[in-house]
Amino acid sequence: MLPDDITTELTRLCTAHLGAETGPRVAALARNGFTLSPVDDGAGASGRFRFGGPALLEPGTPWPEFEGTPLTLLAVVDTDALRPWLDAPLPAGAGLLNVFYLGYESALADDVAASRQAHFEAPMDWRVVPADPATAVEAAPPAGGVVLPARPVRADPVVALPDSTGSHLAPARHEENTAEVWEAFERLLDRLPDGTGKDGVLAGIRNLPESGDDGHRAFGWPWAMQGMPVPVETRVHLLQLDTDPAWTWADCGMVTFEIPADALRAGDFSQVDCTMESC
Repeated sequence: MLPDDITTELTRLCTAHLGAETGPRVAALARNGFTLSPVDDGAGASGRFRFGGPALLEPGTPWPEFEGTPLTLLAVVDTDALRPWLDAPLPAGAGLLNVFYLGYESALADDVAASRQAHFEAPMDWRVVPADPATAVEAAPPAGGVVLPARPVRADPVVALPDSTGSHLAPARHEENTAEVWEAFERLLDRLPDGTGKDGVLAGIRNLPESGDDGHRAFGWPWAMQGMPVPVETRVHLLQLDTDPAWTWADCGMVTFEIPADALRAGDFSQVDCTMESC
């Protein structure tokens, strides 16, 4: 079933189970998102979307550093390639999002355990640098920097719903929808008839990694690992990356990048927040 058909069916089910007033409000929690899959052939990638490799920066843009240590490019998110399914309020000149993080591969390369260290604890540990695809060029880090293997990425559109874990515990965090809507959403998940879940017409909308799914995703809603608090509606999920042997963090965990919607509209990527969750 195509994502647009899933959205239509979701609205129908919400209305049928929750009524004409509450149902459409619950269906409106759905967001357009993407699952991300590394591909061997660059021809199968979504534009210039990739993990690792050189950055794509506008000429004159400085490579981000922290106390003299060049950050490592984690991913280039090609938002232009995600249209028309992408519904986030992106500003002009942000067709490419370069996502960097602070890793220590180069400084600790002689120690296998230590070389897998990474930090996502403070804003200086990551950076998101936008670039205009029309003028962006490949850029390498300064001396001492690390370049991860370049892997092209295919982005497939999905309908994403928030993980309801913990949503009833802190309804005040939900700024656009009342606690009533979130409670109705949780009731809906309990009421869905057989055949609308993992293997049915709404397969995938619950936004949980399925067997064989790497768990990489962009936009939509992130997966709330281990009961991590559900993000508020006024924040936009940019990127969530699952465990991967090419990246230097815990052997089992996820990193999630989010930004306030107002900051995204204004192009203020200094307000990007990052959360790391380990198994």
